[in-house]
Amino acid sequence: MHSIKHIITYIIWCLFLVQCSSTSTVLITYNHQNTSPSHTLLAGTSKVDITPPPGMPLAGYSSNAYFSKGFRTRLYARVIYLKSDSAAIALVQCDLLAGSSLVQKKVAQLISQSTDVPYTGIMMAGTHTHSGPGNYFESNFYNRFASNASGFDEEYFNFLCNQIATAIIQAYATRKPAIIVYGTKSLYGFTRNRSFVAYSANVNASADNPLKAVNPTMHMLRVDILDEGKPKPLAALSVFSIHGTTVPDSNTLYSADVFAYIERELEWEMQRNGVNGFVHAVCNGTHADNAPNIPKGKQGFEESKKLGVLLGQQAIALHNELKKSGTAKAEIATILNEIDVYKNPSIGNVALCTPKVGNTLLAGASDGGPTPVVSSMPFFKEGSRSCIPCGCHKQKQVTGWPLQSLILPQEDFPHNLTFQVIKINEIFFLPIPFEVTYESGNRISKEVKQLSATPIIPIVISCANGYTGYCTTPEEYSMQRYEGGHTLYGPNTQPFLALQYAQLTTTIAKTLGDSNWSKTYSMKSASFLKKYPRPANPVRKAVKQPVYFVNPGIDEPYVSFLWEDVPPDQLEFNKPIVAIEYSLQTDFKPFTQNEIIVDDTGYDIAVIFTGTITKEGMAIYEARWYNPPLNSNYHFRFVILPREHLNILHSEQFSW
Repeated sequence: MHSIKHIITYIIWCLFLVQCSSTSTVLITYNHQNTSPSHTLLAGTSKVDITPPPGMPLAGYSSNAYFSKGFRTRLYARVIYLKSDSAAIALVQCDLLAGSSLVQKKVAQLISQSTDVPYTGIMMAGTHTHSGPGNYFESNFYNRFASNASGFDEEYFNFLCNQIATAIIQAYATRKPAIIVYGTKSLYGFTRNRSFVAYSANVNASADNPLKAVNPTMHMLRVDILDEGKPKPLAALSVFSIHGTTVPDSNTLYSADVFAYIERELEWEMQRNGVNGFVHAVCNGTHADNAPNIPKGKQGFEESKKLGVLLGQQAIALHNELKKSGTAKAEIATILNEIDVYKNPSIGNVALCTPKVGNTLLAGASDGGPTPVVSSMPFFKEGSRSCIPCGCHKQKQVTGWPLQSLILPQEDFPHNLTFQVIKINEIFFLPIPFEVTYESGNRISKEVKQLSATPIIPIVISCANGYTGYCTTPEEYSMQRYEGGHTLYGPNTQPFLALQYAQLTTTIAKTLGDSNWSKTYSMKSASFLKKYPRPANPVRKAVKQPVYFVNPGIDEPYVSFLWEDVPPDQLEFNKPIVAIEYSLQTDFKPFTQNEIIVDDTGYDIAVIFTGTITKEGMAIYEARWYNPPLNSNYHFRFVILPREHLNILHSEQFSW
């Protein structure tokens, strides 16, 4: 029976594999010098677009995912720069599956001569949307399996690094005296524990239902600049624990998932109040088993928007609650330690296993897109585990064992892990390169607090500075649900992380020293962003005038417009493309809803490449305007915004 199981699992792995035929070498040389101290708290912020052209594999749903055909919500990187005394930090949040230690290092190199932010002061956190591009990670393993196609895409990697570096430099350049204030809000009902059986196995499990076995806390750090001595809102960093899976694996559009709405609702509220350029960076917390609480079978943009807008309104309320207080005094310190856990697998009396994939990982998560057929197969479905625990991985049924090491070389797994702590007064951000379960986060925070000499507030940020799969408690691991099967380093992962972060917290530096280093990465590569010949005489023109659709499924009702434009690699997808105008009689003006201009920087306009290239070399695109106002007296039209050497294009007007 066991030999048959091994053969089956080996075949399944072989079906998943796509071997890369080329290699990308990334050389990073870092040399940073400290600058003069500031005795005043300084802050700056910036936001840049990191949306790639269509064609990138979508990361998060692994082999169940698709290549992107366009975007539903644009993807952004948001930066909050803070400096006090000699310590400067850049808190970077990206609408991506996870951070990347490789991106983090490259960005450090790019900004080293233009800012005072050292490598140790850069935090790169991903929201964990499952509808963003992949293939920019530091490990071949996740460049191979996080998305539906294998390989490190150097072009997108370079674009991503340059955009983030630009944002940090802009934030640094606009720094001003500031005040900060921290607060929380408890939000039950928005999430549920998708792995309640595993949670209930914890010796200290206290919640009696999935809606209570969650991290309900929304943390917020509000940042105001002092404009002629008066506080003016600048930015906010929020942390909330929710899986980025409101949009299903059948989706083919880049999207920030539920985070798109949380981010924009507060940013737009500030804009309505006359504050332009306000940035709301939303990071994920202990979300690994905390799923969005949406009706079963209702994954899609409609539910994503409902949930996200409600959470965004809660963020607005919390931001307003914090506006009456603040401090210009900030003790900022950081510490970062990169550990090769192959060479140093132990801390204290806790040791990691060598990484192994469990059968239940292949089955997929129950709410996030279970793998067809495999998710219901014996030995693979959630909860499948060894009756007699043995070896370092105990209850885990290792996929293809002992053949896994032949299929998955050890060097391809993520093993150079970045551990970082960022202190801002009593707040200790703990960026962790894992997806951390609710109870794992509780235990890591408890260990950190116990070893601290003073009262502190530890805040776990998952999917930050790299990606290494899941972190479950030993008890949760023993149940071998999806999260346990994806805990690559075995049952001691959570105790190991708790000790690492506790040690960092007790030794955190008050000043940052100079640092010089050089690292070379060799990645199995692939190129997903297709290059097209440049059209000889590019002229935009309408292909199909606006039509209204009511489309059940993951889409809300929308108006569709098709037009010809230059191919995707020449259209600059990281700049606005489509807007809506309205008219009561003859003159058209930008259309606004709730005082916000309706264009593709919001969450109701999608831009899709149809895949068609005309004989003239032009591409055909579709613009969709979701949830247009019905029973309106206005006449509307699509506007395709101008580019260099490309004319503005208007659709025919339409109304209801």
